[in-house]
Amino acid sequence: MLFKRYIFYILFSFGYILALILEKPAFSVQGSWLSYLPTFFVHFSLLMFIVLGSNAVLIPFFLEKKRIILYVACTIVLMSLFSFFTCFYNNYIHKVLFHDGQEAPGTNFLSNFMIAVCFIIIASMLYVTQKWSEQREQVKNIQINQLQTELKYLRSQINPHFLFNGLNTIYGYIDKNNYQARNILIKFSDLLRYNLYESDVDRIELAKEIKYLQDYVALQRARSNDNLEVTLKVNCKNGDIKIAPLIFMAFVENAFKYVSRADNVTNTIIIELNEESGRIDFICINSYDEMESIKGGIGLNNAVRRLDLLYKDHYHLDIKSELHFFHVYLTLT
Repeated sequence: MLFKRYIFYILFSFGYILALILEKPAFSVQGSWLSYLPTFFVHFSLLMFIVLGSNAVLIPFFLEKKRIILYVACTIVLMSLFSFFTCFYNNYIHKVLFHDGQEAPGTNFLSNFMIAVCFIIIASMLYVTQKWSEQREQVKNIQINQLQTELKYLRSQINPHFLFNGLNTIYGYIDKNNYQARNILIKFSDLLRYNLYESDVDRIELAKEIKYLQDYVALQRARSNDNLEVTLKVNCKNGDIKIAPLIFMAFVENAFKYVSRADNVTNTIIIELNEESGRIDFICINSYDEMESIKGGIGLNNAVRRLDLLYKDHYHLDIKSELHFFHVYLTLT
């Protein structure tokens, strides 16, 4: 997998190594391969210095974050360092080993600088190619995951019209004075409708996801006893931003599933969702029994897998357990 990910870098390195080998007669002393090895390693190290410096530092931390001036300045510094060290080493080779009276270290600075420019261009092309390959693999994984999810959904799907007609029939048989039972059934119907019809998209408005979360929590409150204290806080500046549907629900469902059930204390679930300037912070905390294992199983694993596929480098997830409380902190950017 590592070879596949960096195959373009590996092929380029092999090509450069081949060029250095073919260059051996011009830089070896009396044709000795041993005398050529230091030159080989120095030149290859200088190549790695400029390629990794560009692709591991300058592009991710400056160019991708739109710090263009800082990126250009640092790139010029990087190329200048490459040119200086190359000139210095080549001068050393000719002066100390060849004794052919090569000029001062800065003589070929401009030509080496142009070589550095070529290496930066090649490094940038390698970076773009690698990113393209990773995104292609990511899209492939998402498509496979969606197909598997759709297949499972189709296998388990009950005819929605039959289901909603059945709920309407039950609603009609509930006494009109029993407002609580009627409201619960309406909320359950809304949750079901959201799952069947609205969440089958790649992205959905945050406002709709919040409404689903509120209905789900209300339904869970209704079926829980009095010693379960559920707190839901929502602060959303822009409900029109799009997110992956049901991205928070695995953590919320996990909280209600594993929350402590002690009769002599107040069991707690705290859910917070804050959105500001496109950044979403989600917090889910629940108390749990000391003897109870709270790993979450396949639900949490699937949630993490979805985050990896859909958000990749644009999310941060922190899950921890301490002092009989299970904490989930999720940030989407």
